[in-house]
Order: sequence, then structure tokens, then C-alpha cells
Amino acid sequence: MRRPQVRLVRAEHAAVAVPVPDLAQRRVVEHRGGPLLVLAGPGTGKTTMLVETVVDRVERDGIDPEQVLVLTFSRRAAGELRQRIAARLGRTVREPLARTFHSYAFGLLRREAMLRGEPAPRLLTAAEQDLLIRELLRGDVDEFAARSWPEHLRPALTTRGFAEELRDLLMRAAERGVGLRDLLDGLAG
Repeated sequence: MRRPQVRLVRAEHAAVAVPVPDLAQRRVVEHRGGPLLVLAGPGTGKTTMLVETVVDRVERDGIDPEQVLVLTFSRRAAGELRQRIAARLGRTVREPLARTFHSYAFGLLRREAMLRGEPAPRLLTAAEQDLLIRELLRGDVDEFAARSWPEHLRPALTTRGFAEELRDLLMRAAERGVGLRDLLDGLAG
């Protein structure tokens, strides 16, 4: 029996329209003097100009796309940026051009651990975080440390809902740079 021949064919990509920037957008793309703050409302082309800025640096300045890093807040935005930049460049790259702030920072932590010969850090899932907080709270109840909690909160210490709320509070505080002392001062005030 003869095997059918398989042939890999690269799909033709539709040409990506090159945007025509206005004067302010052109100034953003051509800026070479360090940090630049761009303030503009939704739908004004900020993401498009970010893509065009990367393309301009690669095509006009000869920067290797693997040396470009674009940081954004969400995975969805990072994925969209990667896709749009790759489409405009007409090629793929090995390293992600766009990442979230969090994934970039976590990558730095992993690299540093590897360089020190330490195990890579691991992110806890939400369920693992809740379990850890519930164990800590259970320890507070078991060791009579519950006296340090306000009396009206003591019955909630062993509930799943309280652990979830506490986890969310701690995460929001960390995101905003609010430390333990700030939290305690806020409770006292």
C-alpha cells in the first residue's frame, strides 16, 4: 500500500494595511529621546502607534526584534500586540515581543533563581492561596490568637468566604504597594 504524500505549504498572509499617522502620531513613532508619555483617549490609535513604533525601530534602526520588549497589563493585550507586531513585520520571532508586567517580573525571578542554582519560584493557584490562608487562620483560632481579631470577625475566621476576601484584600494591597503597617494604621484610624 502506498502512503499518500504530505506537503507542508505556508499559508499566504493577507497584506497588512500600513496606517497613515497624523503629525502627533508621527512624533510618537519617530521619538528617540528616552521615555515618552502618550496621553490619549480610547480609540485614538495608541496601540497602533505602539506597533508602528516597534516596526519603525526594527525596519529603520535595524533593531533585532528579539531585543524589543513591550509591557502591558493584560494577557489579552500582550497577545494582541505580539500578533499585530508580527503581522506588520511579516515574520515571527522566538521571544515574545510583548508581555505583561507580571510575566516579565516572574521571568526575572526565575532567571535569578536559576543563576543561583536555586529551584525556580512557583506561583500559587487561587485555590492554593485560599488553602494557605485558611490554614493560617485555623492556626490563629487553634492557638487562641483569635483574641487579636475584632470580636465581630472571630466567627468568620474559619469560613471559606472570609479566607477568599482576605486573599483578595492582601493581593490588592500588594498591587498598590500598601504594606502591613499601612493596613494596621488604616484599621486603627
